[in-house]
Amino acid sequence: MGQNSRISMECNRTSDEEIKELYSHYLKNPSISTDSRNIKQGDIFFALKGENFDGNEFVFKALELGASLVVCDNEEIIQRNNLLNERNNLLNQRKKIFFCRNSLTTLQNLAKYHREQLSTTIIGITGTNGKTTTKELIHCVLSKKFKTLATKGNLNNHIGVPLTLLSIPQDTEIAIVEMGANHLGEIGFLCEIAQPDMGIVTNIGTAHIEGFGSVENIVKTKKALYEYVKTQSQKYSHIFVNIDDEFLKNETYDKKTTYSLKNQANIIAKATTQNAYAQITYQNQTITSSLIGIYNAYNILAALTIGEYLKVEFELIKQAIEEYTPSNNRSQVLKTENNTLILDCYNANPSSCKAAIESFANTEAKNKIVFMGAMKELGEVSKQEHQNISELIQSKNFDRVVLIGEEYKDVASKGIEWFATSEELKTYLIENKISSSTILIKGSRSTKMEVLKDVL
Repeated sequence: MGQNSRISMECNRTSDEEIKELYSHYLKNPSISTDSRNIKQGDIFFALKGENFDGNEFVFKALELGASLVVCDNEEIIQRNNLLNERNNLLNQRKKIFFCRNSLTTLQNLAKYHREQLSTTIIGITGTNGKTTTKELIHCVLSKKFKTLATKGNLNNHIGVPLTLLSIPQDTEIAIVEMGANHLGEIGFLCEIAQPDMGIVTNIGTAHIEGFGSVENIVKTKKALYEYVKTQSQKYSHIFVNIDDEFLKNETYDKKTTYSLKNQANIIAKATTQNAYAQITYQNQTITSSLIGIYNAYNILAALTIGEYLKVEFELIKQAIEEYTPSNNRSQVLKTENNTLILDCYNANPSSCKAAIESFANTEAKNKIVFMGAMKELGEVSKQEHQNISELIQSKNFDRVVLIGEEYKDVASKGIEWFATSEELKTYLIENKISSSTILIKGSRSTKMEVLKDVL
């Protein structure tokens, strides 16, 4: 069969045929990569497209590095690269090149098909704040009793969820799959791929409102996880509800477990802090975490609730939560030679910033300083929300406050310092050292607030 005939035939294959053929190869080589720079021997490389790149350009590089198969969707690029590089003869490599109509859709369909072959119970998790920390805590708790797997980092979007699913071995008992969204309908779409048996929504706030268009759309999108679980007939279907959240408290389903720090619920705990670390008391037992900020009490309680429902012994739940050490600039405490840093700069939105400020205000420490980076994707409400945060910080009488980002330029209250970027502030701090202080560092990832820790 000639080269062009093969390409034409493969581009016209039905989706079911594609997936079945791909899956047979995946079972022999169950490792997926979307980055040609990190190819390991035997990986299946999916050539995905981004705003500034096309993975099809790197198909032959992936093969050279040891990919067992490449999945691509741009015939023109493949033909051109092959002609430019004679050592990579397409006819010789044809068994390792899999043409399809759309590489991303094929990745998603392969992940969905794999999920359908699994007997694994999947717990879906979404929410505005705390979902990654809660996911990690749930994983730690359930790992005390079950063979578990959880989303790595925050691979929680239309690419990350399929990659997570395809990393689940057949013998996994429970997988915790994080789902993120910044546009209407995304959680429902991810549920169709991951097909969760259980679901938890940590809370609902106004993050990414620019993409959603309204608070109502945020609520609808996040609660799509619950709506999906409710349609499942499996005996394992169950939802976990934070009834202290205004948008979740009235959630109805006959297979639900509620939890609360303030109201009547199936699982009730009391939140306190010890040396700024979040802790909860449940049935006269205290769990003290290594997570800074009382707002993390809900994340701890969520993990406790799911552990209790799945009959993990309380002592193991307590042990798991107390052993967990935060990383990646999420609720971390870092003691340097000169200061104590509270790093909470992985993400920022109005509700998480307010929680961090309130918690820091209640923390016993001397020389308290706040470095607050801008919040992104707030659309028309951005100026007002930044104004609100500025006023809240001002009301707490911290020893020093510095706001970072153009969004804060026109709303910084009197007595509050302002810098355009974190790099500018870093340069200033090199010449103007700070010592003997406790410093809250908070902001969206794009503000890169973590660079400050190097000079503090």
